[in-house]
Amino acid sequence: MLPIALLATALFTAPLAASPVEPVVSPVVAVQAEPAAFNPTATLRVNQTTITVTSTVAGTLALSVAEADGTPIKQLLPSTAVTAGSTTSVTWDGARVADGRYGIHATLTDAAGVVAESIAPVAVDAHGPQVTLARPFPVDATDGPVTVSIRTTGPLPLKRLDLTVIDQTGTDVGTVRVPLDAVRTSGTLRWNLRLKGRSLLSGIYTLRADAVDELGVTGSSGTRLLRLRRSTKTRIVYSLPEAKHMIGLSFDDCGNASAWDGILDALRTTKAKTTFFCNGVNVRSFPQQARRTVAEGHTIGSHTWSHPELPTLSLAAQVSQIQGDIDIWWSVARASPAPFFRPPYGLHNATTLAAASSLGFAYTMLWNVDPSDYLHPSQAELVRRVVSHARAGAIVVMHVDPNTAAALPELIRQLRAIGLEPSSLEQMFAGAARLMPRARG
Repeated sequence: MLPIALLATALFTAPLAASPVEPVVSPVVAVQAEPAAFNPTATLRVNQTTITVTSTVAGTLALSVAEADGTPIKQLLPSTAVTAGSTTSVTWDGARVADGRYGIHATLTDAAGVVAESIAPVAVDAHGPQVTLARPFPVDATDGPVTVSIRTTGPLPLKRLDLTVIDQTGTDVGTVRVPLDAVRTSGTLRWNLRLKGRSLLSGIYTLRADAVDELGVTGSSGTRLLRLRRSTKTRIVYSLPEAKHMIGLSFDDCGNASAWDGILDALRTTKAKTTFFCNGVNVRSFPQQARRTVAEGHTIGSHTWSHPELPTLSLAAQVSQIQGDIDIWWSVARASPAPFFRPPYGLHNATTLAAASSLGFAYTMLWNVDPSDYLHPSQAELVRRVVSHARAGAIVVMHVDPNTAAALPELIRQLRAIGLEPSSLEQMFAGAARLMPRARG
């Protein structure tokens, strides 16, 4: 930070005679910039600084702006005659200069050629802090704490630094305050992977650092992925009545690319969200549709790798089936089906629940509305079967099938007509009164 400096020099001439002389008054100039930091792009109240200069003697006054190393960059006032005790004011809007710290240089020269100089510091802050999530960064975590280092540069100290946590659907789920270090320009967070007093569930999260400096200008970092994989105790969910006006349409298997696209098209047109429980083999076969599903903000869940009857398999085999689904979603779309798991055919036993728990699936999602769309009823009949059983918080099981895709726009229209909004499971859990479970460990 540039110190405020007041430099004055005076020349004295020894008298040639012993007669009394008037004392020589050394020139003094005082300069002040208010505010000392400003944002040129903000409102008129704060988009410039006003420089006020007071001169103690008559002479000529010049004002200029210089960089921190003293290099002049702009003349604010050419040499101008001033009187003793006068005050001069000019403004500087900081236009076309980079953010940074500058000095306002005031130079007063009296009639005898004696020079006084004073410097006032000022900071230009149009873009705010530049923020970086520093490496190494914890891409994978199984438990906390993890260390997140954040670096910032900018003309002003920070007032606040936060780590923003975004879920896989693009929704901000909370922020963590980052302690500022002694120079108040960066911070290191030892984060226990908790938000709002509760442990984060397994899944993929996007992290972003957001800084606010002392002038209130904000800056944000780029984003980084955090893949959290921790065991939990799964619980079976058939419906979420606490989700009030929402209804969960869900689509299993994903074995037909054109039907998958058709469903996504209908959801985009109607601005609705849903949940897809895809088998890993189909995610591998149709990576474009898988990536589109995640990019468009829909929830995904695991439906195993190849759709076996899980209770007929050993624990190791069931774990392998679910793990294969987890791995392919990460490989194809940098996504995770956790924390939602749906066993094929809804079949499960204690071993199935143990396998899901060990892999971080907090919810084993079944359903309470089944229109049997796999039997290919007419589109009108399919819509009737769903709407006639629709209730707040109901979870509907359907499949990625051309007939179902064709019926979806009318189904959504009729559900909205009775006051129910088709929603993803993440939306439903966020809107429900029940709390997310705590992770084990």
